[in-house]
Amino acid sequence: MMENRDIQSILPHRYPFLLVDRIVEVEPGKRGIGIKNLTGKEWCLNGGSAYPPVLLLESLAQVGGIVLGSKAREENPGSRFAGLFAGVSDFQFQRSPVLGEQITLKVELSQSLASIYRFNSEVHVGGEKIAGGQILLSFSRTA
Repeated sequence: MMENRDIQSILPHRYPFLLVDRIVEVEPGKRGIGIKNLTGKEWCLNGGSAYPPVLLLESLAQVGGIVLGSKAREENPGSRFAGLFAGVSDFQFQRSPVLGEQITLKVELSQSLASIYRFNSEVHVGGEKIAGGQILLSFSRTA
């Protein structure tokens, strides 16, 4: 289990752009499960009640970054790495999560080519799958 401080030790994101509250499961280099709580403090809701789909994709990418970053940190302690959202394919949204819901973000590495990683991903709210598809991340060592 990883809390906010642990997540920030791997990802460069900070408030308001850190879109994962907690990592409940991670198998470095393979898969991960993250949690995002939609509270009244969310800057992106700004009076509305639906969480924007593009932020769901970024939330999934951040969980993928944790999966890759955890593995990289094990193999090269002290090195710095950067992950970038590189693409999306075959992704479908059934509905947007709303204020007060807890989002479960699941990613599993399905393919890697050089520094591009493809993840199968799903978004759940209360056991109901509300979105899913494939996301691509570019991940490499930084100077």
